[in-house]
Amino acid sequence: MMTRTAVVRYLLWALGGGLLLVILVGGLRTFQLETRQVAPTDSVATSVASDAPERLSAAIQHRTITKRDPAALDTAAYQDLYRTLEEAFPVVHQTLDTTHVNDLSRLYTWRGADTTKAPIVLMAHTDVVPIEPGTESEWTHPPFSGTIADGYVWGRGALDDKTSVVAMLEAISTLLQKDVQPDRTVHVAFGHDEEVGGPNGARAIAERITNDGTSPAIVVDEGGAITKGALPGLKRPLAVVGIAEKGYLSVELEATAPGGHSSAPPDSTSIQILNAALGRLLDNPLPARLDGVMGRTLDYVAPEMPFSMRAALANRWLTAPAITWALSQQPATEAAIRTVQVPTRLNAGVKDNVIPSSATATINYRILPSQSVEEVLQHIRSTIGGLPVTITTGQASEPTPVSSVDDSAFRMLQRTIREVTSDSVVVAPYLVPGATDSRHYAHATTRIYRFLPYTLTPEDRGRIHGTNERISIDDYRTVVRFYLQLLHNADALPDVGEQPA
Repeated sequence: MMTRTAVVRYLLWALGGGLLLVILVGGLRTFQLETRQVAPTDSVATSVASDAPERLSAAIQHRTITKRDPAALDTAAYQDLYRTLEEAFPVVHQTLDTTHVNDLSRLYTWRGADTTKAPIVLMAHTDVVPIEPGTESEWTHPPFSGTIADGYVWGRGALDDKTSVVAMLEAISTLLQKDVQPDRTVHVAFGHDEEVGGPNGARAIAERITNDGTSPAIVVDEGGAITKGALPGLKRPLAVVGIAEKGYLSVELEATAPGGHSSAPPDSTSIQILNAALGRLLDNPLPARLDGVMGRTLDYVAPEMPFSMRAALANRWLTAPAITWALSQQPATEAAIRTVQVPTRLNAGVKDNVIPSSATATINYRILPSQSVEEVLQHIRSTIGGLPVTITTGQASEPTPVSSVDDSAFRMLQRTIREVTSDSVVVAPYLVPGATDSRHYAHATTRIYRFLPYTLTPEDRGRIHGTNERISIDDYRTVVRFYLQLLHNADALPDVGEQPA
């Protein structure tokens, strides 16, 4: 029989051995990490015209403001924009086939030399969100002036998304003037209603391109950017390429209870019931997850981190709680690991001394690709079960499928980004928290990627749909070079199912 001293000694040896094993396994996993970055190989030495920013400025000056009701659109503003583009890029409009889709969207088709190859699709949208009432005076330059000053082009659409529109045409015009013809066909798709889901723009264009069974070799849309300080510990710029989009769900909660005069309140009012329901939901969010798209992001970022962070990310089986906590401290990174929820509308009562018999709240959810609309609804029902609250589903869409990173298309895009930016830029897959028009191609291809190479600091994120939207002239030139390089590199891209040469 073992003595107490022997038992203690045995336990200490076991504990020490277990700790040593953890250190050895963790160290081995850390040192086995290899970079997932793709080296640049073939940079296109094409300069961008000195007056290119002026053409972006001209496009920004058109007030193509989105409206959910198509009849409320200022169609003249869209038509004027397209006339401006025709005048700015005559060779494009003389050479490419142009199709008007539902009047206000445009599909340009640049026929490739080999029509048996799958086409590529470059996407952008011409509509912009309105200026928030009362904020016009806060703009450094008027929001539709397109002012070029202090190294920037200022105005609504500079980031979202007229930069893409004009830069694509700038790149194609440059190539046409050099008598370049692509090997594979290029579709350039400009939707006019992306900000309201693209029902009459991108969706209709996607149907035209894919209805005959065409599966694009790659679809590239907005959605990612070059970020700084996005992940703790990463000192280098991080170019995030969207490989999926979160789903969308709005629900209305309605609580009912007897109303009456405020001088004799009942034990529980509709507002109190609604408040209890909201409290339960906000106190019990859906769990955070480090797998899925975020897991892929961390796989790409880990080898580029300092040793301590590299070790933590390489051993998520052990460090997941700490990593989850760290990512939860910032809204942008928390949105990447969790189905987020936020109340966006409240309504109750008609007079300050009348107890309302009904109170309503709208909650908006952005859903991880590993979850579904129905799963979120089940979570809501179980969380507020027992309360006299009616749940009504509003607008809803499932998360998109996740595009592969183990694909020649993603590697080509990685290489393209580093060829037009810098070897120091880390390129990683990413989950787009919002929605883009590219989701309308999900039925036709798994090669959908979302990226533009402009720099997005924490301050700049607030400029998208906000005040003082702008893009630096240097970034705009990089965007043009990105499309030039992408068009060059895409010709060598194998079609789906083919092996690279």
